Amino acid sequence: MRSLRTKPRPGPLHVACIVETSMAFGREILWGVARYLSENDPWTVYIEQRSLTDRAPPWLRNWDGDGIISRLSPRETRLLRATGIPIVDLNDQGPGRCRPHIMSDHRAEGALAAAHLLERGFTSFAFFGYPQFRWAQDCQKGFAATLLSAGHSCQEYRGAQQVSWGHQQQSWEMEVEDVAKWIQSLPKPLGLMACNDFRGIQALDACRRAGLAIPEVVAVIGVDNEELVCTLANPRLSSVVPNARSIGYEAAALLDRLMRGEPEPTTPICLPPLEIVTRLSTDINAIADPDVAVAMRFIREHACAGIGVIDVLAQVPVSRAVLQRRFRSLLGRSIHEVIAEVRLQRVKQLLLESELPLSVIAKRSGFAHVEYLSAAFRRAFGIPPGAYRREHSKVL
Repeated sequence: MRSLRTKPRPGPLHVACIVETSMAFGREILWGVARYLSENDPWTVYIEQRSLTDRAPPWLRNWDGDGIISRLSPRETRLLRATGIPIVDLNDQGPGRCRPHIMSDHRAEGALAAAHLLERGFTSFAFFGYPQFRWAQDCQKGFAATLLSAGHSCQEYRGAQQVSWGHQQQSWEMEVEDVAKWIQSLPKPLGLMACNDFRGIQALDACRRAGLAIPEVVAVIGVDNEELVCTLANPRLSSVVPNARSIGYEAAALLDRLMRGEPEPTTPICLPPLEIVTRLSTDINAIADPDVAVAMRFIREHACAGIGVIDVLAQVPVSRAVLQRRFRSLLGRSIHEVIAEVRLQRVKQLLLESELPLSVIAKRSGFAHVEYLSAAFRRAFGIPPGAYRREHSKVL
């Protein structure tokens, strides 16, 4: 093992950040490191483009550095230790970690997701994860413990196929078909937690293959808030937001102390998640009435195609009066009001995320005329659509 440098090097400390740049979680960690450096003495940072599956960089063996912040897999920890320099390990897999290490509190992530689904009135629950990964097991334990304290049990998917360190699947089709059968067998309505957002996309695909309405029959929530992934999901995926920037900040602060000769902490540092970003996949209260669930699914899928109440009634074997009464009782709104609400949410999305003119937005959201759209939008939100776009648009 290389010994620590006995004479200080002139200039800033040399620190390697071996953290994936391909994932939002890793980039958020690096933002946290950057924030620490902006408040303290700067370092010379060694950083490369990386994925979660990449091996340790070859230059690390002979690198003359002062410290390392690492998200390398456990198989690489021997190389890290052999450098003989201070390390802060951010790998949250479990055995094989270096000390000290900082990680997300995965049990707290599971607990937060459980509370989110409980607030929406669900009484049946399931967890879809990776049994071979410690962090996923911890997430499931937090999810199940919170449900148990509220008097509910949790079903866990046990048939997960083996995946790589980077979570790549051997066969998407085979696994999703099995998951669809598993979800189909569970009581409904169902609140389902996936251990991360990529697993959440698989769960959404499985629900569609099983013909289950999302979120009316199955609500799905993931973890990590990989915004691009959550936005690509159909429907858009709700997600637990880990405190990755604080992990990066605390890792940098700890490494700074270690490089100054202070003792390392004897226990892991676990940081709880920040919040939940609610998107369409859980943006509803549990609907136990199968007719209302079918009607809601039809509305969400076809409201912007110009449907009316009569089209919704054609999907269920009950009268207009009965369905209206059930909508009022369960949702607090009429069928027509729900259709209008879905259309206006689509208008808001297109205003924020596109540069389409109002005439095109009107057509894509089910309004016959721009004037109707503008009047309905102003009634609902107290502001004209053009002003709303100017104030809130995400388009650069």
